[in-house]
Amino acid sequence: MRLLIEKEELFEEIKIYLKIFELFKSYLILISDQEQMGIGNVTLASPPLIEGMKSTSTSYKLFGVEEELVSTIIAEKSSYILKAPVLLLTFIKSKKIIKNNIKPLVDFLNNSLHSIQNELRKL
Repeated sequence: MRLLIEKEELFEEIKIYLKIFELFKSYLILISDQEQMGIGNVTLASPPLIEGMKSTSTSYKLFGVEEELVSTIIAEKSSYILKAPVLLLTFIKSKKIIKNNIKPLVDFLNNSLHSIQNELRKL
């Protein structure tokens, strides 16, 4: 397991922490509003099976009941961009983040994922 990204960003006075680990042909993504990560919602997503086809990713909600849609969107988007299975652990205690900052949160993640994608292309 190799740490690819460890970032934090402030969204309306609430800090979001992001860690992305590279596993064997897959990724582990941790997102939290707590510096000490935790297990909240756990979502597994896999990319489209046929490259070049415009099919959506498949996600599996393993457990967690809060912010299910947000976790699914993040996992599917991550899996599609990275072209590999993604296990996402989302541990967000603040309701303010989910209600008011979905777009900036997804943009923050997208920028991080695209930087990984660019690095992988160089290899």
